[in-house]
Amino acid sequence: MKYHTPWLSIWTRPRATISQITAENPYRSLWLLAAIYGFCSLMNLFQSMTLGTALGTAGILILAIVLAPFWGWINLSIWSGFVFWIGKWFKGDGSFATVRSAYAWSCVPLIVNIPLWLLMVILFGHQLFLNFPNAHLLSNGEMMLLFAILVIKVVLAIWSLVIYLNALAEVQKFSVLRAICNVVVAGVVVGIIVFVLWSLLAYALGGMAAAAFMFWKPF
Repeated sequence: MKYHTPWLSIWTRPRATISQITAENPYRSLWLLAAIYGFCSLMNLFQSMTLGTALGTAGILILAIVLAPFWGWINLSIWSGFVFWIGKWFKGDGSFATVRSAYAWSCVPLIVNIPLWLLMVILFGHQLFLNFPNAHLLSNGEMMLLFAILVIKVVLAIWSLVIYLNALAEVQKFSVLRAICNVVVAGVVVGIIVFVLWSLLAYALGGMAAAAFMFWKPF
C-alpha cells in the first residue's frame, strides 16, 4: 500500500511508512524534520540554561528558529551514527541514511510541541526562560495548564519512541526487541563517551586553574 501522506500514516503505520520513504528517498524532508526536532530541543535547552538572563524572549525565539535545522541535523546524525554502528553488532541491514531517516520521521509527533511552546511563551513571557517556575508564582489555573502540557508532552514522547523503535526495526530488518537492544546499547556507549570526555575536560580545566593559581600566587 502506497502512502501519499507519510506525515499522517507514520503515526499509526510506522513500519510500512518508513519502508516506503526509505525505498523512494531516505533523505525526504530531512531538514524540515531536523528543524522540528531542533526547535523543541533548543527551547528545552534555553529554558534549562535560564537564557532569559542574557536575551529577551524575541531574541531567544529568533535564535531557536535560526539554529533549529542545524542543531537538529547534527543531533539526528550523531545519534544515528552510533545506532548504525552498534546495529552492525546485531546484524542490522540498514544504511546510515535509512537509520537516520527512521529517527527523523519518529520526530513527527514533536510538531505538536511547537504550538505548546508558543502558548507557554504567550502566557508566561520572559519568565519562562528565567528560574521558572520557582521564580514565578503560579495560579491554580496556570498550574493545571502546565500539568496538562506536561502530560501531552509525555504522551508525545512515548508515541515518538514507539514510532522510532518500529521504524528502526523495519530499516534494520530487526524485531522490535532487537531494535530496543540496538538503542539501549547505543545509549550506553554514548553515555560512557560523554562521561569520559566530560571527566577529561573537567580534569584539564582543573589542572589549568591550579597551574594559573600557582603561577600568580604571591610568595
